[in-house]
Amino acid sequence: MKRLILASVLAASTFWLRAPASASIPPPLPPANASFNSGSLHVDVYGTPGKPALVFIPGLNCGPWEWAGEIEKFSPDYTIYALTLPGFDGQPAIDGDLFARVGADFWSLLQTRRIRKPIVIGHSLGGTLAIMLAEQHPDELGGVVAVDGLPIFPGLENMPLEQRKAVAQRFQAMSGNLTAALPQLITSQSDVAAIAPLVLKSDPKAAGEWAAQDVMLDLRPNLSRITVPLLEVAPGAQARGYYASLLAADSAARVDAVENTRHFMMYDQPRALDAAIAGFISGIRG
Repeated sequence: MKRLILASVLAASTFWLRAPASASIPPPLPPANASFNSGSLHVDVYGTPGKPALVFIPGLNCGPWEWAGEIEKFSPDYTIYALTLPGFDGQPAIDGDLFARVGADFWSLLQTRRIRKPIVIGHSLGGTLAIMLAEQHPDELGGVVAVDGLPIFPGLENMPLEQRKAVAQRFQAMSGNLTAALPQLITSQSDVAAIAPLVLKSDPKAAGEWAAQDVMLDLRPNLSRITVPLLEVAPGAQARGYYASLLAADSAARVDAVENTRHFMMYDQPRALDAAIAGFISGIRG
């Protein structure tokens, strides 16, 4: 049964599995300028104070460590707020509607810390959260980058609600066991070995709940509310058309592709991903 569920989790693996192996372990995170909690969110601040703001949101079972390469690259020119979601990377879990709670705490963070129009960059689950935030208050953001994070879980877009509920229950029962899936999500075994112990710092039960709620989420009906630039980064050109179809209601959304990568592009093709992000930011900031 778990193998069948895992096949659903990796619905987009027809794109990822074509990528050749390479090793690109990012550098360790630098010391944070500051660390604090904002409601359910843990926040580490990096970069250069007074510069325009970037907010990085990690994916399922991950912490800011997965963005270490990007934090290093963009630190000279930006103030960087790296979030850790509740239940991940040693942070305590929460109950209830996770997306609603985290969304509310995000907006509180921007208000209390006077963070003006940040560009939000999220991976996977973090990318889905970034799209949700852009639907809620686009006037408060500068733009959004979703790295293989979509408005609905890929492969489930045509599934009836009751069937999605059943899938969500199975996801929850799996307790978010991402370590078993890592070889399908990252091309290099050395990268898998480096990431596996970091993933285990997350609460399995919390990860299962996040995954279950993600499966039930469908942001497509409100995509037309997004009025800021949105970049979706897809794993290969063969995925571009499909990803664009899921974002079709946002007529201004752009889909770029990073070739020869699986799900963790920051490991498989960091230079290409960083170039896509930098180009998008440059187009906004001028």
